[in-house]
Amino acid sequence: MEKIHYANIIKSFFLGLFMGVILQFLDTSDTAFTYRAMIVLASGSIGFIIGFITEWVTALLPIQIANPRTYFFINNLIALLVTACIMITFYVLSRDELESRGEFTPTLLIVLGIICMANVMDYLMYRRAQRRLERFKSEVKRNNL
Repeated sequence: MEKIHYANIIKSFFLGLFMGVILQFLDTSDTAFTYRAMIVLASGSIGFIIGFITEWVTALLPIQIANPRTYFFINNLIALLVTACIMITFYVLSRDELESRGEFTPTLLIVLGIICMANVMDYLMYRRAQRRLERFKSEVKRNNL
């Protein structure tokens, strides 16, 4: 449990909220605001669960794959698999309420696309922070000599 990055779990919650808002904008049905708000909060909670499962599975990985690029790639794959499994489970449980598979497939693709983009952005922010750290270290080293 000490290798779990809790900040990533919190990020997953907010990413779930963001996806819930995006999907509400794409929904054309006429539903009450309270129902839509509950859906957004539920998507945030699902994001939290997905983030926890993803970080837990990632923490179980061996330390030999500590290369950042490999870590982010595997973390992204785990997040996509966990999300797809959870969404397919929700689809199976509620397929009587959905009119067709045509409603589910675009939603699944949107959610998986947002997760991929978020993970790529997270990796790019990590790389940027590492470059800035290296510049800072070289500046300190140059000033001390």
